[in-house]
Amino acid sequence: MEFARSTWRLFAANARTAILFEFGFRFLFAILFVPACFGMVDLAMEAAGLAYLADTNMTTLFANPLAWVFLLVAALVLALGALFEMCALVVVMQAGKTGRRIGVFETSRLAFSSARRIARPSNWLLALFVLLLVPLTNLTVTSSALTGVRLPEFIMDFIWENGALTAVFVIVMAALYLHAFFLAFGIHFFTLCDESWMQARISSRSLLRGNAWRLARRLLALFAVFASGAVAAIVVGVLILAAILEGGLPFGVSFALTLVMFAFTIVVDCVFAPLSYAALSATFYEFSQERGIDIPYRIDEPSRTCRTRLARAAVGSFLAMLGLVSLLSYDPLHGVFESESQREPAPDFAITAHRGGAREAPENTLAAFQNAIDQGADWVELDVQQTADGVLVVMHDANLKRTTGLDKEFWQVTYDEIKDLDNGSWFDPAFADQRICTLEEALALCKGKIKLNIEVKPDGHGVDLERKTVDLINAYDMRDQVAVASISYESLAKVKEIDPSMPTMYDMTLAYGSISSIEHVDYFSVDDFFVTQELVDEVQGAGKIIYAWTVNDPANMSRLIDYGIDGLVTDDIAQARELYEAALHEGHEYFDGHLIDGGERFRTLVVGCRGPIRRRRFRRQPRAAARVRRPRRSWRRAMYHPRRSSSSLSGTRQDRLCSAEGRPGRCRRTTCRRRTSR
Repeated sequence: MEFARSTWRLFAANARTAILFEFGFRFLFAILFVPACFGMVDLAMEAAGLAYLADTNMTTLFANPLAWVFLLVAALVLALGALFEMCALVVVMQAGKTGRRIGVFETSRLAFSSARRIARPSNWLLALFVLLLVPLTNLTVTSSALTGVRLPEFIMDFIWENGALTAVFVIVMAALYLHAFFLAFGIHFFTLCDESWMQARISSRSLLRGNAWRLARRLLALFAVFASGAVAAIVVGVLILAAILEGGLPFGVSFALTLVMFAFTIVVDCVFAPLSYAALSATFYEFSQERGIDIPYRIDEPSRTCRTRLARAAVGSFLAMLGLVSLLSYDPLHGVFESESQREPAPDFAITAHRGGAREAPENTLAAFQNAIDQGADWVELDVQQTADGVLVVMHDANLKRTTGLDKEFWQVTYDEIKDLDNGSWFDPAFADQRICTLEEALALCKGKIKLNIEVKPDGHGVDLERKTVDLINAYDMRDQVAVASISYESLAKVKEIDPSMPTMYDMTLAYGSISSIEHVDYFSVDDFFVTQELVDEVQGAGKIIYAWTVNDPANMSRLIDYGIDGLVTDDIAQARELYEAALHEGHEYFDGHLIDGGERFRTLVVGCRGPIRRRRFRRQPRAAARVRRPRRSWRRAMYHPRRSSSSLSGTRQDRLCSAEGRPGRCRRTTCRRRTSR
């Protein structure tokens, strides 16, 4: 209990400053630090003579010494931004320890004076701690700037599919977590005691010697509190969202609840980090006092310049601008309102069943391909490898153990040795009849029914894998129904050399810059982690097609559909189809990845209210629908039909109210039966 009281005292002493700082830092990081990092990457590419970054040319980038300089500067800038936030929160908690008030400007000044020391050679290892341990572990110290950093999904899938890699990954992550744990107080010593990072690491380990279990218990308690709060917030948010989507609430109440959800999310995000640092700082001061360590206090008197009217006006203007930008960029509201510049969903949007739709049937089997056909997918993605006797078979892994139980590589076995292996029971016993199918069997099943994304996987052991694939496609006369894909650009070049008219697709795990200039490629399939609006526009502007893989998260699907991407590679065919149809269907919206059937209330707001929002077009409103200019003083009455009989209104006035509903034909209100025309 004493720990909880100490934590709350540190947080409450300068809670307003901590929250305002977090609010402002997120905006500052987005408009300053992130563009600076990308600018450094662009300079590195220019120094190496590269127009784009992909898997094939990374060695060229890293071989250039000047490119290394720019990349290191980019890493340093990113680390400086994250460290600035950490130091600031430590400073705020120290002010709370002394019972003094501190403002945002003074906090920023003191934090920057500490964070800039990362440029000293003795503190360069601190950049690794900030950029590696903080985002991967997020254990003791955290930064809102790095919370979105993650390993790409395809890498994690590759790790979990391999038992040995999984074991190595678990061991490495355990070591990183343990290392981060013993560096829990490193930022405190670095910021408050002006120690170098090497000295701060030693001081942190020394302070935790004999106190490790006490800190571990407190971290577990803190995690339990945050988890309980998160669950409660999710439950409340779901109830509010359900009430909005049911359509039973008045429009004003629905819109107010939406804004409340927005404000609540922002506040929670900005409170989480300060509370974490308050708990850690309370523990730091307690352990330091027990060991007799004297912690210097840097907070003397708040800067008087922070009290001037000019400073207050500047802060107020900044926060107002920040609030407006945050409101317009908030994801759930972004799903409700659409700017004029936002792209329409691609008219020829294609859904590709990843490995045949790996959630419904065992991957890369005839059952999976048939299921994709039955669900109405546009493409089937499958993987082709070659056995020792040159037979082309459909399988993702080079080793057969995961799906068949046989611990051998494909180049070590003939087709006769593996053709009778059970390739379905690992997924579900109901698919025990599934066997390893050949590419020829897949082509025979899918011809005339669905398009094929055939990914060739050269392993260095096969002979003429690309030629055999092309010849087999031509034998079935399916050139117009397939695209030969590969993660290896050399394989695509071979395909074009064999048959220049054969469509090719480049599966890119890394994509940055002007990738449309890559030769021998008709389609691009990019890991969704690297897909941006600029990348989609650049590829489509060059007359080429771009897909994203592998996308299973509904919110991520919605984001990519908003970009106007040409298609998605996914395991969840039904979800992708639902979200795309929602994007096109009149009166149906998706809100944070969920389909909304009662969107008419939002339409009434957007096309009826006055002010800046009036110039924003509501998503999915039919292009052919004309707009009606509402009377300045009657838009509220147009939204909420007056509680008067229709006979009390003139015909002209009644027509106007009905027309203001935003649709031709009969008025939607049950109390009104008049029909209108445009």
